[in-house]
Amino acid sequence: MKTRALCVVICLASAPAAAQVEQVVTPPPNIVLSNYSGVPIGPFGGLEGAAYVARVGDPSATWFNPAGLTRENSAQISGSAGVYQQTSVSPQALPNSGGSNQQLPNFVGFTYVVSPRLALGAAILTTNAWNQETASELITPVAVGQRRFAYSADSDYEQRVLTMGAGYHGQSPWRYGGGLAISVMSLRLVQTVSDRLADSTGLRSLLVTARADASAIQLRGQGGAQYDAQKFRFGGAIRTPGLTVHRTGLVSLDGLLDAGASSLGASVFDADAESAYHLPWELQGGVAWIHPRAEIEVDVQGYSSISAYSLIATGHPTVIYGDQGTGTPPSVLSRPFPGLTSASDGVVNVSAGGHYRLLSDRDLRVHAGVGSNRSPVADGDTVFNKIDLQTWTVGLSGSLGKFQFAAGVNRQTGHHNIAIRNLLSGQAVQSPVDIHTTGFIYSLAYQF
Repeated sequence: MKTRALCVVICLASAPAAAQVEQVVTPPPNIVLSNYSGVPIGPFGGLEGAAYVARVGDPSATWFNPAGLTRENSAQISGSAGVYQQTSVSPQALPNSGGSNQQLPNFVGFTYVVSPRLALGAAILTTNAWNQETASELITPVAVGQRRFAYSADSDYEQRVLTMGAGYHGQSPWRYGGGLAISVMSLRLVQTVSDRLADSTGLRSLLVTARADASAIQLRGQGGAQYDAQKFRFGGAIRTPGLTVHRTGLVSLDGLLDAGASSLGASVFDADAESAYHLPWELQGGVAWIHPRAEIEVDVQGYSSISAYSLIATGHPTVIYGDQGTGTPPSVLSRPFPGLTSASDGVVNVSAGGHYRLLSDRDLRVHAGVGSNRSPVADGDTVFNKIDLQTWTVGLSGSLGKFQFAAGVNRQTGHHNIAIRNLLSGQAVQSPVDIHTTGFIYSLAYQF
């Protein structure tokens, strides 16, 4: 975890060694990305950089813009849309890289046409799916002896959403839609750090293990509209913050510093910790140019800021044990656990995408998209990492009878500097970290 959650191991201890340790007992952060456009969504929008709010007309409209449900003239099922995602995390200050490979059941949805003016739809989709495991050992020589630093961490952050919506299209060029979304968030942070320094002054060892879990179920409202002109389409959608109906939390921390004769330790555990999770207001608007064989759209996505709050907190105190190594009774102190804080800045992302129909008499299209995926993480956030990403997609879709298929690749990259380790010697190291995710998108739909 971050500095604030772990510096309590040595805070306010009276031993002379503890004053020195207070500056250096800071394990590397557990890398977690909370960027809003983390996963490509839908059979076609996922191939076009999410620039789809003005043109969406498949079951993913329940998420992008419910007004687009009325573009279907018959029922449709998208039954096997998914993403195979590979993530690479490379801290340059450590010799080993981390990451993950995961199969995401990204999207399953359907639409039902009630009448020429009214359509209903529902979908289950994944909006965030961050998972990484990193383990590394670094051994470096010192003047007399050596220093060994070992670090392992895994993090998992997911949001899965059930959306339900309805769309209406009257006699005018306007289309309207609205609906509800049930969002399920889960977060897991697990981390262990070991630091041993053997030099001419003796042996000092540090071992810290930490874990934090949180989950939340929230309800969100959403609505949207589309306007059809002769060669252009305009669209806009809004999504509210979440109303929390259920949440859970857990926090566990154990730390031990052995500095020869003296030692210091700290512990806190709460299996029923307090938790909270806040979502932003979301606004998206776009304009698309429509041609019989080509479509191009440019979208702007805006997200409101979120003031700092305790994502995980506990009323259980952190108990600090100190032994001066002089044969006197050890000290036992209690201090409030500082908790894990989250805060978000307002961000704006821009994306562009579209497709081109290769043959005039065949439904075979090439899709492409590009966009920004800026991090909303604000100063003071001790849970998530601020790493801006750039994303691009390319793919192919077509139809065979009543079946529709799509396949493509989504690529996201980012780079940032973080405090990767803080050694017993007092040497703080800032390390560049490279983030790469590659998603293989595929889908199969049937239109009745």
